[in-house]
Amino acid sequence: MDTFAGFVDPRRGRAFFLSSADPFKTNPHESCQIFSIDTVGRGLRQITHFDLGYFVHLPGCFLSSGGIGYGGYRVIDQDAVTKAIIFNTAQDPLHLGARRADPTVYSYSDDQIFAVRPDGTGLRQLTDAAGFTTDPDGSFRVELPGPFAHSAAPH
Repeated sequence: MDTFAGFVDPRRGRAFFLSSADPFKTNPHESCQIFSIDTVGRGLRQITHFDLGYFVHLPGCFLSSGGIGYGGYRVIDQDAVTKAIIFNTAQDPLHLGARRADPTVYSYSDDQIFAVRPDGTGLRQLTDAAGFTTDPDGSFRVELPGPFAHSAAPH
């Protein structure tokens, strides 16, 4: 199990982070998920429940490709206006149809940006990047979402 820092909500009541933990027996394949806990260490919650349906080659967050983000590029943040958690993943949590021919092979080209409410509801996909595509003449194009930003705090 490994853990990556995320953010503390504006009211300083909950801390959000990434982890490959399985404290509730809802992350059996140890993929990287978003969790939150109150700032005194109580009320642990699993926000995302993404499941590839199989173990990735290296379970966890940092070395694994399964779950939120990839490698050292793991970013979750909270939109100041909507309070939504913004993150990237190459999983297909909305089952919109993965582009990869072999679903057991992770590719950065499948990466998209998502938003979810802090309680885990309202998951929505914000981008539809084509990823890695090959043209008929053998040339290729790469369309990835990022870098990304979101609303600034209202004044």
